[in-house]
Amino acid sequence: MDRRRCRFVLQPLDARPADPVRGAGASLVPGSRRVSAPRTARIAVFNWRDRRHPAAGGAELYCERVARELASDGHAVTLVTSRPSGTPAREVVDGYAVRRMGSWMTVYPLAMAWLLRHRRQVDGVVDSANGIPFFTPVVAGDTPVVLLVHHVHQDLFTRSFPRVAARFAAWLEGPATRRVYGRRNVVVLSPSTRKAVRRRLHLRGPVRVVPGGADTQDVASAAAPRPRVVVVGRLSPYKRLDTLLSAVARVVPAHPGLELHLVGDGTDRQRLERLAAELSAPVVFHGRLSDADRDAVLASAWLSVSASDGGDWSLSLLEANAAGVPALARRATGARDTVRHGETGWLVDDSTVDGADSVAVLATALDRALAELADPATAERLRSGARAWARRFTWRRTADGVLAALVSEHERTSRSWGRPERRAANDVSVVVDLPRAVLPEGWRPDATSRRGDRWLVQDDRVRALLPGADEVDALGLLSRLDVDAHDPSISLLVARHADVVDLTSTAARPAQPHRPGGLDVA
Repeated sequence: MDRRRCRFVLQPLDARPADPVRGAGASLVPGSRRVSAPRTARIAVFNWRDRRHPAAGGAELYCERVARELASDGHAVTLVTSRPSGTPAREVVDGYAVRRMGSWMTVYPLAMAWLLRHRRQVDGVVDSANGIPFFTPVVAGDTPVVLLVHHVHQDLFTRSFPRVAARFAAWLEGPATRRVYGRRNVVVLSPSTRKAVRRRLHLRGPVRVVPGGADTQDVASAAAPRPRVVVVGRLSPYKRLDTLLSAVARVVPAHPGLELHLVGDGTDRQRLERLAAELSAPVVFHGRLSDADRDAVLASAWLSVSASDGGDWSLSLLEANAAGVPALARRATGARDTVRHGETGWLVDDSTVDGADSVAVLATALDRALAELADPATAERLRSGARAWARRFTWRRTADGVLAALVSEHERTSRSWGRPERRAANDVSVVVDLPRAVLPEGWRPDATSRRGDRWLVQDDRVRALLPGADEVDALGLLSRLDVDAHDPSISLLVARHADVVDLTSTAARPAQPHRPGGLDVA
């Protein structure tokens, strides 16, 4: 019998919290394709920084919130990260353990050494790639590893590093990662990043889209009496905040009292402060704030803006939406998935990368957005739309998606029984659309679905997104629900990118009855 399979199925839940490294854990998989709540696992999350790092940003927030949610389910979670000056080597935060070691460079070999020592006490690994992953499969043995890609850095390397260093970094992110991770499961934050992972990095494993959540769902909006733009995040050159400062300086005459508030710190702060002085732009630099103070500043905004020309699922824009603040963003990778044009904010079509033209385009869009938000009815419509959109994304849903990827990776390696997996990766998702009336009385989504499936009930229709499923899985779901798959009011559709983020987008599709022999493609 395969030892790997035994290690995952024979350990029952310990009612007491397990030590994140040495305590007894249990299976990610209870024997079927569903994740069972009454079992725990020992999970290690690798990320080069944590939230206490001075340069922490969205990637750190994502990893820590996933760790927190998994720990709240009883899993023993360890976050392995670098150790900035003044932080302890060991700490317990929100129920999960933090192990800090090394600098931003030396953390990679030190983290691999840590995993080599503890791999027999770890049931699953989430390897977070901030451009360059930890290459944990080299030392993980038969432990399932999921690669978490926040966004593709190929262009950023070219702009940020000398030519030779940029080429080496691009090789590590591309060919080296492809070779080391093979067909392992990959988690990304947005459909745009999924496309980049496939087309630019050519990763071969199944790619699961798992957007991040927002911590500002309960923040009460209190918009300032005069126009105010608030941006929360790291002050880094690739954020292109200099373009935003220039755009704000241009539109000030048309919007008296306009202020730009920057919450956060980073390597670009001094340059931005000099630029603000040169342009006489009304900019307030808050630096890093406590969560409560940050939320208070964010809630006072009329608008939040992203001038970046790349990146992943924009957590800062989603948090702004959750606080009732509309967003304006360039139609770039990631942001175009986070912002719903005309409903939660606006997307700017800007094909330029640098220069005066880019400033002019952003200034025009900013001027129009502030003019529309000056109308109370328009502002209320956008604020309500932003909150409604953000409520669909929770860290609970994010953690479920990451755990489902670990389950899928365990199943993939278990099927191979120690032999290389040769089957093509299957990361198709299916949308099931059916009338509420055909479901049994007392039906609940969690009674029949796998963890990671998403359900939406709207009026008299019910929709389900089944990640990593095909028509056989969908028909099995209908069978468990005791629903006639031949009913013409039921449809099974291959999920589009838009469906993965926003399940309501299936409503725009024409009704197509399902043919039991296969999937319909819209």
